[in-house]
Amino acid sequence: MLRMPPAALPRVALRWTPDGCRKRGRPKETWRRTVKKEMKENSWTWGHLERQTPDRSQWRTLAEALCVSKHEED
Repeated sequence: MLRMPPAALPRVALRWTPDGCRKRGRPKETWRRTVKKEMKENSWTWGHLERQTPDRSQWRTLAEALCVSKHEED
């Protein structure tokens, strides 16, 4: 999604935060929270990832490394 234009809906939705309050209890596991958790585990920031997106081969290497590390844990 970070390779999409800034106005693309999926990219806008990635950073969108809804107004209002949640119900009591544990927050639901969402795709966005999963991405943030994986970013934190790898010490990545949105800025770091956005700088990697123009170079398609670098981006692919980064994504493949993440997928390999996740499959090794299973």
